[in-house]
Amino acid sequence: MKRIFISSVAALAMASSITLAEENGIFIGVGLGYNGTQHKMEGPADDAGGTFSDKYNFGGLSYEIIAGYKQFFTPKFGARYYANFAYADTKKKIEDVTEKIKVMDFGVNADALYNFVSSERLDFGAFLGLGLGANNYKVVGGDKKTGFNVAINVGLRTLIAQHHGIELAARVPFLTTTITDKDGYKEQARQTYNVGVRYVFNF
Repeated sequence: MKRIFISSVAALAMASSITLAEENGIFIGVGLGYNGTQHKMEGPADDAGGTFSDKYNFGGLSYEIIAGYKQFFTPKFGARYYANFAYADTKKKIEDVTEKIKVMDFGVNADALYNFVSSERLDFGAFLGLGLGANNYKVVGGDKKTGFNVAINVGLRTLIAQHHGIELAARVPFLTTTITDKDGYKEQARQTYNVGVRYVFNF
C-alpha cells in the first residue's frame, strides 16, 4: 500500500512537470506604441550654387492591428505568420511650426517563437522575425509616397490560459523612401523604429 502511494505521488509529480506545448491556431491583436520617423531634405539653397541638407526626427503615437496563424513544432519552439497594419501621426516642431508626417506601415511577417516557460496556464517567451511590406508617408501640406520596406521584429510575449497574450514588441525598418526628387530638390523619409505593447487574442 505504501509503495502504491509513493508511486502515485511520483507519477503525479512527473505529470505536473511535463512541459505542455502552446496550442496552434489563429490569432488577432491590437497594439499601441511610439513611432520614430526621419525626414530628410536637400537641394539648392541659392542662385550662387549653394546647397542645403536638413534632417529631422519626427515622433508620435502609433496604432496597430495584426492577424495570422501560429504553430508549435516542439513544446518550446514554434513560428507564426501574420499580416500587420499600423498608422502613426508623427510630429516635429521646427522653427516654431509643428510639421507633421502621417505614416502607414503594412505587410506580411514571419517570426520564430521560443518559450522559456511553457505550461497549461502560462507561457512566456521571445520572438524574432522578418517583415516585408511597404510604408506610406504623407507630409501634411506636401507630397506623399509609398515605398517598399524590410523590417526586423523582436520582442517578448506572454500567453495566459492559452488565449490572452501580452507582447512587448519592437519593429526596426531599414529602407528609405524618396518622396520627391526633381529640379535638384530631394525629400526622403524613413521609419526608424516602432516600439509598443500588444494585446493578442488566440482562438
